[in-house]
Amino acid sequence: MDLLYIWCFLLLSCLVIGQDPVANLPQGRVVGIQVFTENSLKPIEVFYGIPYAAPPIGRLRFSPPERHTGWRRTLFAHRTPPRCPHAGNESDFSEDCLYLNIWTPRRVDGNLLPVIIILYSDSWFKNGVNLPCQELAAEGLVVITVSYRLHILAFFTLKSIAARGNLSLLDQYMALIWVRENIATFGGDPNSITLAGHSAGADSVLLHMVSPRSIGLFNRAIIMSPQYIWKAIEIDNVSENFNLEKISRSIAESLGCLSDRESEILQCLKGQSLTSLLSQYTNNWTDVIHPIPDNFLPETDQFLPISVSAALAWTKSPNIPINVLIGITDLESINYDFSFEDVIRHGVDYLYNQTISTVIPNLLSLLSLDRLETSSLLSQIIQWEFLGPKMRRENEKQILNTLEAIARMETSSKWESGCALLAARLARRISHLYVYHYSHIGDIDLYGRRFNLTGAMHGSELIALFGDPLMLQIARRPMSQSEKEISIKFRKYIKNFVAFGSPGSQKEWPRYVVGDSYMHEICDPELMDYNQFKFNKRISFWLQYLPRITNKLALNVQAEKITANNGNHLFYDF
Repeated sequence: MDLLYIWCFLLLSCLVIGQDPVANLPQGRVVGIQVFTENSLKPIEVFYGIPYAAPPIGRLRFSPPERHTGWRRTLFAHRTPPRCPHAGNESDFSEDCLYLNIWTPRRVDGNLLPVIIILYSDSWFKNGVNLPCQELAAEGLVVITVSYRLHILAFFTLKSIAARGNLSLLDQYMALIWVRENIATFGGDPNSITLAGHSAGADSVLLHMVSPRSIGLFNRAIIMSPQYIWKAIEIDNVSENFNLEKISRSIAESLGCLSDRESEILQCLKGQSLTSLLSQYTNNWTDVIHPIPDNFLPETDQFLPISVSAALAWTKSPNIPINVLIGITDLESINYDFSFEDVIRHGVDYLYNQTISTVIPNLLSLLSLDRLETSSLLSQIIQWEFLGPKMRRENEKQILNTLEAIARMETSSKWESGCALLAARLARRISHLYVYHYSHIGDIDLYGRRFNLTGAMHGSELIALFGDPLMLQIARRPMSQSEKEISIKFRKYIKNFVAFGSPGSQKEWPRYVVGDSYMHEICDPELMDYNQFKFNKRISFWLQYLPRITNKLALNVQAEKITANNGNHLFYDF
């Protein structure tokens, strides 16, 4: 039955009907395809691989993007373009990768439709899956996905105009300009543009929100599961623990390109193979790459004069004149901070011991709770709260329980607490802010891997947003009835926000404001109040209880009495 469903759905989704859609752009003529969605007989016009900038190859490697000069022959936009080079074993990438894809409903009148631009990558050095967007477009939106440079090709810097770095952001900026200039040809409203991002793409959205160059290029923003959420809130925690210029020069040296003259370094590196460049970074540094402020450039050339955290904390910063929707999932750290691959490779005891020796100290440092006189006690409190007493972990259930406990510890400290703090900061700068917590339980991640855990993993909301086409792509099965119901609900929220600036009515989904921090729970209805209570309890543990313990001990005041209930849960009173 499932195979028949998949066959029929794919046939319907890929069916080309009538005459292919045509768009006449200043750069040239483009021909796309038409597809159907499962729930609508109205076709969606799709244009794959439209270049928004010149190929960043040859002399343009490590350079800001330049406008594309156009094409003489008709561009048949029928296939997904190659992705930008990134870490991993995949081979479907190319340096010639500055393309965007467009999904737009066939228009029956002359009205222009709201536009959503989606930025998505797993991290700043690795791409994510290809996103099929026809179901979202069927809601009456023009949907655009953008490919942009990652890895060392985007962030190589000598802190100079010739090698400035931050090319991911400049690529995205060029795409925003292209959309503003051309999207009306595809039925999109250039005055109603929402910039949305997931993971590193969500980080990008935050950066564009505070960049003076991006002002006016979009009207709304959606921030889903930002990767470096703490870099957006704590100035003390954004001091770079790495030097990107030093890394760049080390890579140049390892490839025999080091010189006192920047022009010679760049000329040598532009002659290196792509494989050599990627392997030198991947083999010598971990995932520490991300955008940095470029205030070392002349003011007229700067894109990011200050960090997001500094912009949000600076009292003289102007308000951000856009509506914002931000949210995270219930179990972000599964498929992000921890995975079954770690357990299989090292064993669950190794993972448990690493948590005690490394993960918990890192979390205390992240939260500025790593005082010498209190860190040992706080570490024990955290162990009792999330892991319980040390026990044998031999059967599958015990292993899963340990993995989930560690993931919940990471999620609540880094993602949930971070989201709560970021929302509070944004609420001081944004008049229309909406926050969600996605906790619908699924059994699969964006790469088709199954997890027998009780939570929504990193990327789960993307599966809901893009519906059956993405589920069929990653899992080779249709959505279950409950998955379809949550998918329809979540997609409606996004459609409402893109079209009207709010995900629902004020009664259904109130704004998040200072003093009334409403967070909308997206889950099965009967779990809504319970999940909200658990969320508040978890962030209170990290943001209220532990700091209170730290301050009292630091001041030599007797700490609260701590008792354990059956060795499983730590009770505390706020």
